[in-house]
Amino acid sequence: MPKALWIEDSARLELSSLTGPVFFNGTCELTLAEDVTTAVDLMLAERFAAIIVDIRLPPGRDPEWGAHYRRTGSNKVNAQLGLRLLRWLLRVDPTIYSKSPPDWIRADQIGVFTVESKREVQQDLDELGIAVFQEKNADIPDNTLDELIRRLLQN
Repeated sequence: MPKALWIEDSARLELSSLTGPVFFNGTCELTLAEDVTTAVDLMLAERFAAIIVDIRLPPGRDPEWGAHYRRTGSNKVNAQLGLRLLRWLLRVDPTIYSKSPPDWIRADQIGVFTVESKREVQQDLDELGIAVFQEKNADIPDNTLDELIRRLLQN
């Protein structure tokens, strides 16, 4: 069964209804990371066929990610650590973090699932080569996460 990683700080609380269809349909083995440090640790330890990333993420316990966060006033909206993480992962800016990104990650394995509109992040998505995007809003159906993962697994 393919593995997917969802990097979302409120995945367990606010958006738990979105994980139900993934588990029910058996789409993949889903792992949750609620901060950048945990996500990096997981991706350095194992491979994932699909990675879903939020733009607004807390840094976690790693001092380097914490420093990026503090430089922006310790504000998730301004820090956009999800974009920094993606720039590091896809080697657009490998100087963001001192460790080498995993060599197995490709842009077609990554989807962005965030409250930012596509218009707000389109330039970044284009630069990173990420084509799978979904805006979070109150009207999204419960199967949205499942559909995002399915789209990535088809790549």
